[in-house]
Amino acid sequence: MYNDVQLINYEDYLVYKKEFIDLNDFLLNIKDENINPIFKNTFASKTGDYSFTETDSYETAWNLCRFTMDEGFNQFMHNFNKLKYEIVYFNKLTNNYSPVGFSPSVPRYLLGIPTTMINHKLEKNDATINIYMNLAYNCYEGRKQIENRGLIVLYLVDFLEKKGFKVNLNTYELSRVQDEICFIIIPLKRYYEKINFKKLYFPIVHPSFLRRLLFRAKEKMPLKNYNWSYGYGETMKYDCVTNFLKFYEQEFNKNSVIYISTPSEMNIKGNSLVEDFKNFITIINSKYDVTEEKIKQYKYK
Repeated sequence: MYNDVQLINYEDYLVYKKEFIDLNDFLLNIKDENINPIFKNTFASKTGDYSFTETDSYETAWNLCRFTMDEGFNQFMHNFNKLKYEIVYFNKLTNNYSPVGFSPSVPRYLLGIPTTMINHKLEKNDATINIYMNLAYNCYEGRKQIENRGLIVLYLVDFLEKKGFKVNLNTYELSRVQDEICFIIIPLKRYYEKINFKKLYFPIVHPSFLRRLLFRAKEKMPLKNYNWSYGYGETMKYDCVTNFLKFYEQEFNKNSVIYISTPSEMNIKGNSLVEDFKNFITIINSKYDVTEEKIKQYKYK
């Protein structure tokens, strides 16, 4: 088991938090089978069958993630390139003053300041955008739902970076059993890193990343409640997660944040990528005040 897990008291919960440096650090730390005894009768990361995990063994899943998976990647990128939507990230109006402009500033005029005219300018809300994505989802989520969510998230990251924003992609496994929360953090992409589609393909779209690799990470957590071994916890709902992140993550209280929940909570059904994209954007917008939309899908190129 891990011996560096942080314990956090939050409301009526005890939160077990384990943060990894990056994907490689995560993979190196989950390779052994030194697991919490409460999982010894299930050991789902190892015993999960193909129909649930879509890999034939834990070792196969680990190798596909570590050395990048080729199967399906070309089709994934083909689908990625089908999304030709423009996205507008929320901008705010700021005032610049100069000798000429659109309207006068009376206080500045009365003070005798030469630059009395107001020029309105749209500026980006923040140079860095933090995307928080919960990689946990329930057993009923289908492969196409998982894949479409991952594809849309990578499209969003790529689009925002092409518009000049710096993007952090922070991924989590957040789930709970009664009065315990399991909180596993894996930063998949930091703002100074160029997006690597091949590297992110398996973690973002393949069921085995959760159902084998993240399960193994959970099996190594020093959780106490034996009910964790029955189903590996309940996926926390959108508002529950955001409330916790507001409490825990300082960056989450800033404007430059996008939170992404399970495929179902993002209204991703897996039938049509275009419809899933529209639903995804609608859900994100609905979580913010209507006068300050974060993202707005407005045009098909």
